[in-house]
Amino acid sequence: MPRSIVHRRLHRPRRRSYRWLLLLAAASFLSFVGCSVAVVGGVGTAYAYVTRGLPNPNDLASRPLAQVTQIYDRTGQTLLYEFYEERRIYIPLKDVSDVMIKSTLAAEDVNFYQHRGFDVAGLTRAALNNLRAGALTGGYVGGGSTITQQLVKRMFLTDEQSAVRKVREIVLAVQVESVYPKEQILELYLNQVYYGNQAYGIEAAALSYFGKHARELNLAESSLLAGLVQLPSRYDPVVNPKAALARQSDVLDVMVRYEMVTEQEADAAREQAAAFTYRQSETQIRVPHFAFFVKEQLQQRVNPEVLRNGLQVITTLDLNMQDQAQDIVRRRVDSLKSQRVNNGSLVAINPKTGEILAMVGSYDYYNQAIDGQVNVATAMRQPGSSFKAFTYAAAFASKRWSPASTVVDQAISRPDQTSRTGRYVPVNYDGRFHGTVTLRSALSNSYNIPALLVQEAVGTKEVIALARRMGITADLPEVASLTLGAGVVRLLDMTSAYGVFANQGVRVEPSPFLKITDSQGHTVYELKEPKGEQVLPAETAFQIADVLADNPARRPMFGNVLDLAGNRTAAVKTGTTNDYKDSLTLGFTPSLVTGVWVGNTDNSAMLQVAGSLGAGYIWKEFMDTALRGQPNEPFPVPQGVVRARTCGLVEPIFSGSNPTCTIGIGTYTASAAAPRGTAPAGSATAARPAATPVPPRPTPVLPPG
Repeated sequence: MPRSIVHRRLHRPRRRSYRWLLLLAAASFLSFVGCSVAVVGGVGTAYAYVTRGLPNPNDLASRPLAQVTQIYDRTGQTLLYEFYEERRIYIPLKDVSDVMIKSTLAAEDVNFYQHRGFDVAGLTRAALNNLRAGALTGGYVGGGSTITQQLVKRMFLTDEQSAVRKVREIVLAVQVESVYPKEQILELYLNQVYYGNQAYGIEAAALSYFGKHARELNLAESSLLAGLVQLPSRYDPVVNPKAALARQSDVLDVMVRYEMVTEQEADAAREQAAAFTYRQSETQIRVPHFAFFVKEQLQQRVNPEVLRNGLQVITTLDLNMQDQAQDIVRRRVDSLKSQRVNNGSLVAINPKTGEILAMVGSYDYYNQAIDGQVNVATAMRQPGSSFKAFTYAAAFASKRWSPASTVVDQAISRPDQTSRTGRYVPVNYDGRFHGTVTLRSALSNSYNIPALLVQEAVGTKEVIALARRMGITADLPEVASLTLGAGVVRLLDMTSAYGVFANQGVRVEPSPFLKITDSQGHTVYELKEPKGEQVLPAETAFQIADVLADNPARRPMFGNVLDLAGNRTAAVKTGTTNDYKDSLTLGFTPSLVTGVWVGNTDNSAMLQVAGSLGAGYIWKEFMDTALRGQPNEPFPVPQGVVRARTCGLVEPIFSGSNPTCTIGIGTYTASAAAPRGTAPAGSATAARPAATPVPPRPTPVLPPG
């Protein structure tokens, strides 16, 4: 073959010398079609006419190409999802196999390294074809375009079929060749051209059809891909393999004629291509809810033009943890189907960094019967009693009360215009009253009436303000039952907010991103060790963690259902909404916070599935699995916390503080020191209303395991 066909370098023409080429091109082409010369009145005038308003050829390389954005797990090895305006992955020419370059030249422009933007012989043939077509049908069929012409047409011009547009294309092609070397033009072309099946550029095409990179393409694969460019839909090898193979054979014939390959190599490539099987071109989604959450976050945070140009996104997702979480949710929800449960969700976060390690949006994304595509982790649901932690945190942060302070658990009622009776009469989950109890016992056992009284004492506005500082983004109602979960929140927000308790009062914004790079390899974002914001005193965060990690304190209501294996230190709080529509559990260690929801997407009621019995089992199994093999991690005691006798009990309090020992209706004091985690026997200094008799609590049906 002539020494030249791929690698020959021509001297770049001087910029002042290309005007005569443009005049020649315009004159020769317009003389064939005969239409534009009559309009503009001469070659010189024609040149001025067709070049008016042309783009600057210097802008060619800087014009951004839409590229694919790819989302990976935290290792950067597993592709979770990709999305695009045009599925393109830009690569340099050196990353394209030599045989793919030869195939492209054979298919599209065999004289690429000899011409200076347009091919006179090719234009002549095309002009004659157009004259014939015009004489027969009055149409214009185009043709004769070099690789440079095709590139400028795609980058600068429209698909209009006219003689004037063709001349503008030629003029631009000559200008581009005067500015850019052949290799750069070829690189831009190979990254811009469409290969069908949503594949723009050679790298996307190689991955789509063969599951390999462009640098790995062999002769059979290259000649087939090169043949697609002319008419991607007609030569689509997935739907029309015969046409694709016939076109490939034509490309191989040209390669043999110009001594790019031997006849034997071409025959072997034909034989190999006949046995090809092609990859499915549909976008695969590894973890749908998380992937779409990441996409949404990118669309909200990244400049649209930067996103259009393509990003490589390394996320925080721990794929092993994610798979375990999804499996546990499915198995546990299956075990609860007899209790009218069909869905579950889980979020796991590193509270120190905000990294979202796992996100299970539903039982099954593809299950339409349960609206599986709804991401419950980001949907609005009622939190039930899991919201009480914010109420008690507001109380402890005020320094007016401590876990040893007491409150009376007795019948109360409050005005409520929304109620049929005009009164709000709360009851406890077990239907009983427990007399004087410590705040530790009230929170650990999730007693409702004490929580309402604590909210009243602290102030509902202050509870709302604290919840918002900790990361609850939803609007919260200023009502008495707020602490029992009257508002609606997102599981992701609740999990992140509980991370403040785990992280000594420091809030770190939850993030799905470890690192983001653009199509040029420049770092757009990288997760550093975040400083976070101190939104809660470290002493208060420790008090809440200490109370919620007190296994003996919650025995009266929860037994040992929520205890982690090996007596591991972990704080946990459950939540159950009215009519059993939502079952939640949120819990944490210093390094892992997990929120779980169980219920039905349509908000229908379950059959007596409380937080501890539904979401609680999922939370416990997931935490045991995720933390297996790791050492126990107690909550660090902040500098400002001391364990001192207060209100008759030894409890963690702010150094130097002297908390009030009572709260609520009447005045109650501890008559004697009681063991940690128990309710002291109270002596009332104000009359205590008689407890209202209530029927025994029905025994819930326990799920297996």
